[in-house]
Amino acid sequence: CRLVRPGVARLVVEDDKAVLYHCLDNSRVYRGSPVSPMEFEVDDAPALEQLLTTVEPRWIMVRDLIHGDVEDKMGIAQALFDEGLLATVLAETPDRTVQTG
Repeated sequence: CRLVRPGVARLVVEDDKAVLYHCLDNSRVYRGSPVSPMEFEVDDAPALEQLLTTVEPRWIMVRDLIHGDVEDKMGIAQALFDEGLLATVLAETPDRTVQTG
């Protein structure tokens, strides 16, 4: 997986939480939609930073993320994919079709 586009998200630590701000939900109307950041546990921050810095042409496998728990790695990647922030590729398919959330 990798970030869909460079620079679409920023990670900050606020009140013992890792908070991810992104611009994919931005409205074309001034103040059209409120900012809706994604909150994660602070121990998820290294894995989030890895995902945010992996951009085209590079890919990273979810199993290679910096985190102790496999289920947390999957949860982080799934949350970003569901939000439309991650592109994925199925390594088993001959054409390596890219999918986005």
